[in-house]
Amino acid sequence: MYDNLAEEILSCVLLNKCEPPKLTWSQSPEDPLRLRVSLVCLYRKGAAKFFYDMVARWLIPGKQLEVSLHFATYYKGYTVSEIVLLLENAKDIAWAKHNAPFLEKEILMGVHSIYHAKKILELRGLSLDEKTVLVQEKIAAMVRRFPRAFDYDIFGEMQHLFLTSKEDFKAIRGPSEIGRIVFTLYLFRINLEKKMAKNPSKRHVCLRLKKTLLHTPFGLKEVLSIFVGLNFLKEHELFEERHFLSAVSQFIPGIQSIPGSFFALEDEKHQRFYLDVEKPTQRPFSSCEIKELEKGLKVKIRARVEQLVPPVFMPRNEEEVMRGILTLSHQLKYLRDLPQMMISFDEQTDTELCFTVILVRILHPDSLPIKELLGSGKLSDSISIDRIKVVGMLRRKHPKEATVMRIRLPSATFLRENFSVDLLQARLELVKEMKSAFGEVRDYNGGMIAKQSENFKALKKELRKDAEKHALLLQNFFHAIFPVALSTTLDPKLLKILFQMLVDMMQSSKETVLLKSKQASDYLFVMTKFGELSIKQKVWSRIESLQIPSNELLTIQMQVFDSFYLGFLYLNPARDKQKTFLETIPESLAVPFS
Repeated sequence: MYDNLAEEILSCVLLNKCEPPKLTWSQSPEDPLRLRVSLVCLYRKGAAKFFYDMVARWLIPGKQLEVSLHFATYYKGYTVSEIVLLLENAKDIAWAKHNAPFLEKEILMGVHSIYHAKKILELRGLSLDEKTVLVQEKIAAMVRRFPRAFDYDIFGEMQHLFLTSKEDFKAIRGPSEIGRIVFTLYLFRINLEKKMAKNPSKRHVCLRLKKTLLHTPFGLKEVLSIFVGLNFLKEHELFEERHFLSAVSQFIPGIQSIPGSFFALEDEKHQRFYLDVEKPTQRPFSSCEIKELEKGLKVKIRARVEQLVPPVFMPRNEEEVMRGILTLSHQLKYLRDLPQMMISFDEQTDTELCFTVILVRILHPDSLPIKELLGSGKLSDSISIDRIKVVGMLRRKHPKEATVMRIRLPSATFLRENFSVDLLQARLELVKEMKSAFGEVRDYNGGMIAKQSENFKALKKELRKDAEKHALLLQNFFHAIFPVALSTTLDPKLLKILFQMLVDMMQSSKETVLLKSKQASDYLFVMTKFGELSIKQKVWSRIESLQIPSNELLTIQMQVFDSFYLGFLYLNPARDKQKTFLETIPESLAVPFS
């Protein structure tokens, strides 16, 4: 009876004594280590292979069992299959008896439905070869089902993913997840190419967010998958994983990527990316967080496309150094005068910023040597002294000492949101460290910079949370102020009004010419938006004809992504002149004004 078990099960099925599918387990009386598993089910493609994989690989997890006999046949609409396993010892028998009831449920579910069979195998884990076959089948089915959306060149992208991604990337993702990556990035390419053909000078961004389950060694792990596609407008533009994380962290601080999850498909004019991220707490992403990302992430991605710039090198002009020493020396006329300092930028490499600092001071009897003063500061390892010399005497007995030094700062410390280097912030940090070493020092060529810094801090204080939300935009706005002198003296409350008008106009979805005006504190505020640079020349030619004094008109010119902005703050309180100014701009824009 033992040798004809599968035949008996099939006979029972044919006589309607039991309903398929039917699975039985039996041990040989002569050899308890020999286990026979028999299956009868309605015919399903791949059912016999699924049955074999489940029994041989998962009856005892982590151990591939030895199969001494396996056969499968098709008979009158049924699949009949039988496997004979050779177990090694009594411990294997115990494990098999323990796992058999759970495995039987999965096998019966899988042979009843191909969909469930694939899901079970994904959860159990597939070899990469098997996974590749399943992904190919999914993609082929989609090409046949949606021939207008997918072409056979999608297989090239699938092959690229399998060849360039790491083994860990494919091992923790099921065929469905891998197929979804290929589908999404392929559709992004088609979408980008259509948009670029229509408007090649505009930055186009495609975005998709989706929760994904990864099959890690510690179990299932829910992460957020981010798909991004964007086109490049300039030759040396860059967007990598660090740009990705910088953009997402603006919404969820401390967010981190899943190691090895970043994948990119590069083309000459566009690039597509995939990344899995998780919270520091590893808690699931809420629907509100995902909606917030979908709403604002495109803007943050546009702002973080990095423009690669060749290192800047400008050999130091010794004539200017000598002139600087003489100038600073002439500033020291009294014993109580502060040390005089002049800072100039020399060069930028891929990792450092280099400055030349000239310091001239009066030597008192208790003055410490310059090397001793510099040796205790944070920049001690970054400073190299070129020369120290006496350049004159005060009252014929107090030497004036000049020191020329070169200071190198790490450029990574001063990167802005778009990964450009903030030289102004680097200079302010340098001044701070020099004051820490020498006490109060007069920054000879940095007086206006210091005033600008103070006014900028006051403006950020006025804007509060908006200053953090639009940090890069605010910095560009402030340093676009012309005349520059107004950025040091103008009331931050007035700048706040103009900046908020800029933010409001940026949030408008209209791409046509826009103009908004406002009167506050007896002054006139105007903000314009347009898509063509030629319009700016029309505006300026009309405004210049009014011959407004420079101290009465603050102007701001900015390009944000694909739009140009012109802002004005007319500081003349005369209403008739404000009216004339306001009427001039709509005329130059050639649009009706209300």
